[in-house]
Amino acid sequence: MSRRTRVLAAALVLCLAAGMAPLFGQSKPVEITWWNYPNFTTLDGELGKYEKELVAAFNKKYPNIKVNVEMISFNGGPEKVTVALTSNSGPDLIFDYPGRITEYARQGYMAKLDDMFKPADLKDLNPTILEACKLDGKIVQYPFNVANFMMAVNKTMFEEAGLANLLPLNKPDRLWTTDEFTKALKAIQAKRPDAVPVIVYAKSNQGDQGTRIMAINLFGGEYMNADMSSYMQNKGGTVEFMKWLQNGVKEGWIAKGGEAMTSGDAIDSFLQGKAAFTIIYSNVLRNTNKDKKTVKFEEAFLPWPTPAGQKPRLDSFIGTIGVFDNGNKDKIAASKLLVDFIVNDPVWGTKNLASTGGFSARLSAKSPYADPEATFASTMVKYTGRYYNTVKGFVKMRTLWFPELQRVMLGMATGQEAMDSFVTKANATLKE
Repeated sequence: MSRRTRVLAAALVLCLAAGMAPLFGQSKPVEITWWNYPNFTTLDGELGKYEKELVAAFNKKYPNIKVNVEMISFNGGPEKVTVALTSNSGPDLIFDYPGRITEYARQGYMAKLDDMFKPADLKDLNPTILEACKLDGKIVQYPFNVANFMMAVNKTMFEEAGLANLLPLNKPDRLWTTDEFTKALKAIQAKRPDAVPVIVYAKSNQGDQGTRIMAINLFGGEYMNADMSSYMQNKGGTVEFMKWLQNGVKEGWIAKGGEAMTSGDAIDSFLQGKAAFTIIYSNVLRNTNKDKKTVKFEEAFLPWPTPAGQKPRLDSFIGTIGVFDNGNKDKIAASKLLVDFIVNDPVWGTKNLASTGGFSARLSAKSPYADPEATFASTMVKYTGRYYNTVKGFVKMRTLWFPELQRVMLGMATGQEAMDSFVTKANATLKE
């Protein structure tokens, strides 16, 4: 037996002992392809450079696994993946989120990952996160990082305008009401007419988790019913939100033209000091977009405002890694080893987590950050709402939301008309 064969055999034993699937055929080289959205910090302004360094470290441990890294964009990436899968030219693994990966699994594209988890691993995961990674009781994606989506404010802008007292930064958990938020928007509009108070975007489904969760928080609406068998946006609070939105656009304390803007446009405006608030932000987004911050100012996370007496319900980002079942056991096993390295390597696991700006999906893990805003963000997990992203038809539902939001913002429909239309169409996706 050669030295290389002995090393590989030892690696196989270690994998089995750790609960990993055996790496079939690893006496010969295996080549896998990893498609990745820009989830990690960009090094030296070069997209994909961090991933290359990660793979180089992985190859020191597994030199016989060649990893091809291809970066894809958040805007065009989902369509590219869908086209590749339907033409049998897809990647071997992807770092994405449960909504899309679960949909791929429903279509039969994902490998099962149950063999990657010991009982102790399963107990160390928040039950909501673990369930989000399953389909029909089987784990189809590996949870890595989590972060709640919140708002953020340009604190410096409010301080310079003499309006810092309108922000809830000194209140417990920074909780505040919809009336207080509206007052802050109108006040900054009057004091800083050169800036946009806030952008509500609706050009596409990009970042739609921001607008959908905003709609149910501000006036106490509901996203879905208790058993998640029906959407509820055409009742109560969400309709009230649409009236508030339409009025805000008309009066200018919500940006005009938002129907033609994406979440990326909104975040860019915030980071360029042109918008007082961003309605979609997280420690992950703050990290991945930090190179876009062209103006120096202090930013602060804020939970969603709610009616007086109610608590916010935050939408949770869960970053997961899925392995595609391309019919090749060697590639599947090699991909699992890369997933395990990305998440669990003693050195690179923590480094990778910090590079995303997220927090570990493991309950036992400590935050890798020291700055106050990241610490505040980590404490807001207690306000996490229900996770809807894995319901049947979720991906198609997303394409139905923003056109109705556009109609409201353009004054082409009332909130009730738009939400009746949305719920009718969205409920149909649950049955397809």
